[in-house]
Amino acid sequence: MLLPTNKPHISFSEINEWNKCTFKHKLKYIDGINLSTRSVYLDFGIAIHAACENFLKTKNMDISFATNIIDEAWAAHDFPDKQNWIEIAEGILNDVPTFFDDTFENWEFVSAEEMLYENIANKDDVKFKGYIDGIIKSVDSSGKEKYWIVDYKTCSWGWPRHKKQSFEVAMQLILYKNFWSQKHNIPLKDIKCGFILCKRAGKNGKRCELVPVSVGDITTKKAFKVISNMLSGMHRGIAIKNRESCKWCEYKDTQHCP
Repeated sequence: MLLPTNKPHISFSEINEWNKCTFKHKLKYIDGINLSTRSVYLDFGIAIHAACENFLKTKNMDISFATNIIDEAWAAHDFPDKQNWIEIAEGILNDVPTFFDDTFENWEFVSAEEMLYENIANKDDVKFKGYIDGIIKSVDSSGKEKYWIVDYKTCSWGWPRHKKQSFEVAMQLILYKNFWSQKHNIPLKDIKCGFILCKRAGKNGKRCELVPVSVGDITTKKAFKVISNMLSGMHRGIAIKNRESCKWCEYKDTQHCP
């Protein structure tokens, strides 16, 4: 069944946009009006993700996975200060191997950039689509195994407390954990998840930080309630402007959202 977006699935990025402003969601995903522009931060994040993905698979940090992407993106989009961004990437990526070894006991690679395309319960064959940055398995000294779902986020100095505690931010991993559990039939109690902050402005040796995300019955129900409200709202044609989300919106003061 196709949704008003002309797709049979939804993703977290789409859910996130709808949760912030249903009118922006309509403009971007239903009307197909995309005003997003390429930014240095996006391409830098892509570069860090690529190097981290290869590291998980090989346990060898090859920084060229990042620097090659930076070379190409900076040339294509005429971004400034390429050498400075390369040095920042090197600082982050040199910290990654030690961070993983210190944070995840006896860790093993499971998968990277794993695709989710799972049924949403009671939603008429609508699928949830997503890509998980990394899944590893950690084994403690007693032999107890835990799976970790991790998502890399590049940032400046880190996240403030309110962002670390934000349900809207955590919802991404709440959904990933539930759907990955569903895909592999692995009990939720055996899965942990967290964001790995990769800090552009951090000191060498402290460039990475784990922000664990707690997933329980209450947060899971709340996340799936957002999905239910979103699907219902789309079918009913609800698209209301959220003026509190206007400040950084690319549609603000344009012909699409005067």
